[in-house]
Amino acid sequence: MSVIGVPERAASGPLAGRPVAVKDIIAVAGVPTRCGSPASDPEPADHDAVLVHRLRDAGAEVFATTQCLEYAAGFAHPLIGDTRNPRDPSRTSGGSSGGSTALVAAGVCELAIGTDTGGSVRIPAAYCGVVGFKPSYGLLPLDGIFPLSPSCDHAGTLTASVSGAGELLAVLADPALLAGPALLAGPAAQAGRTPGETGSAAFTVGVLTAQLADPSVTAEVHDAVRSALAALDAAGWPLRELAAPWLDRPADWEDALTVIVAREAYGVHRGRDTNRYAEGTRALLAFGRTVSDQRYAHALGQRSELMAAIDASLAGVDVLAGPTVGYQAPEQDPPFGIGDDYAEGRFTGPYNLTGHPAISLPVPIAGLPAGLQLAARRGADTALLRVAAAAEQLIARPVSP
Repeated sequence: MSVIGVPERAASGPLAGRPVAVKDIIAVAGVPTRCGSPASDPEPADHDAVLVHRLRDAGAEVFATTQCLEYAAGFAHPLIGDTRNPRDPSRTSGGSSGGSTALVAAGVCELAIGTDTGGSVRIPAAYCGVVGFKPSYGLLPLDGIFPLSPSCDHAGTLTASVSGAGELLAVLADPALLAGPALLAGPAAQAGRTPGETGSAAFTVGVLTAQLADPSVTAEVHDAVRSALAALDAAGWPLRELAAPWLDRPADWEDALTVIVAREAYGVHRGRDTNRYAEGTRALLAFGRTVSDQRYAHALGQRSELMAAIDASLAGVDVLAGPTVGYQAPEQDPPFGIGDDYAEGRFTGPYNLTGHPAISLPVPIAGLPAGLQLAARRGADTALLRVAAAAEQLIARPVSP
């Protein structure tokens, strides 16, 4: 983490005086953008990324840039290291936005910014017990953020509560893009309920049972997510167990994401001196170099197929629900693109491929934290936060026998 001197900011605004940390692939004027790599440009950035500019316009104190995996590619550089989990320093805080997540989890700040290309906001949020929100693709501007995979990259928020995610979204997103309907056009809205009012909200949840049954999900995480869903059920939220062909093909979506990210990352780094990169980062880029045009086009076709399938699953429900990650924080970050041995991004990655908004909420569990992931229609970000805020309060309550 690099602490920034007193920066210029608006004297007033919706975030006046609120400290905000930003991931160190996001340009902050006067500070080098280290990208978790000794091979990064040592010169200070000459201007703020658009998101940092908007934070300062809102009065926020952008006080620190935070550790990340090298170029957000999924590997910690051995000369930089990773960030430990504040809940248990023997465990990782997650990648690649683990630095931002750890500061929120440790209570240093309530608001932080990360990026998410395959789950890099939501996975550390689940490991550390905070709220991680990945908006719809394109909702938050990426100008001034070092790219990993331009077609899958999202900026996102890490916060102590859902309300914090809403506060950040309100100042970071283009107002015109948030000007659509505030409520989901789903069953709850159609039934004339009043979504968003705690105690009266009753949203319809599509439970992704295949994810809960996935072999990567431990008994502890399974039971914690089921208990959280039971709390929603007890409050009168209709739960629908969903089965769909796309849920039976996790390996296909993992492969498509790996192909797209690796191919596009290679394009970003092509021509750069990679000799000082971590071995794992170089291996990812080497794989990206081998991805043929045909294989890349096939992966893009799979993405279109998945987008339509998730849209179909959302028809008739307000949100989709499942575990964020199948297990609690491991000792080290699993390597990106490995597949069945780790399956870390199995449940988060599909929403990066398709651009649907998704959020990870902490769920009560013994020991290290775990997360419940909710996803909604593309463009329904405000509505998803409304559902998540209501769920957050219900999940925190004991489940009645």
